[in-house]
Amino acid sequence: MLGKTLLATTMLLVLPTTASLAADNAPATVHDALKKLIPTEAPDRVSASPIKGVYEVAYGTTIFYISEDGKYLLQGDLIDVADRKNLTSFTRRAARGDIAKSIKKEDTIVFAPKEMPAEHVVYIFTDIDCPYCRKLHDEIGDYNKAGIEVRYLMYPRAGVGTPSYQKAVDVWCAKDRAEALTKSKAGQPVPKADCKNPIKAHMALGEQVGVTGTPAILLQTGDLIPGYRPAADLKKVLDGVAAREAEEKAK
Repeated sequence: MLGKTLLATTMLLVLPTTASLAADNAPATVHDALKKLIPTEAPDRVSASPIKGVYEVAYGTTIFYISEDGKYLLQGDLIDVADRKNLTSFTRRAARGDIAKSIKKEDTIVFAPKEMPAEHVVYIFTDIDCPYCRKLHDEIGDYNKAGIEVRYLMYPRAGVGTPSYQKAVDVWCAKDRAEALTKSKAGQPVPKADCKNPIKAHMALGEQVGVTGTPAILLQTGDLIPGYRPAADLKKVLDGVAAREAEEKAK
């Protein structure tokens, strides 16, 4: 089981990641072990964990733990029992936040409020043929009226080369992408097209941040919200996250 998981992790690491962070104070034994384990990639971060002699290792959103002597590796979430906090989830969220910040607006399909500045920005991984993705888009005006700017990333769950994937390409290659997306989600035909597009990159980003279904809503803070949320509910979540971020910065 461990071997399969590590293999999957290694495959994931070929996806684009944020730039590696500066070196840490982990001993050479840790870095030597990591080089043997994943020779083609340097970790984004290695830092001391709350457990003495154990280091937390981050490759993008893939987090695991390794002993100081490099002999033992632990996979799974680290829980602070006293405070009942998932410490690994904080690291994973920060990594997703770095990824969100790296997404260029021009590489997305944007639906922004027209009568007010956007109060919140979200990235939504969407599949044109997904029923709840269509329901969400039917209500895109409600999200905009709530001050939410939606930046769509295409995530055809059926995979490359499928009709869903081709629909995503057709939309991206259309003269007016927003209009084409709205038509396609409504079941209306969009002319076949082919052009240089970021669909595969969008799918890779989805895999990297942990998308398991659509729609999936990625916040700039790195929070990942699975599934459809009505505009009013999402606004409450976003306001809560903004309050949390302000509180954390004030500490």
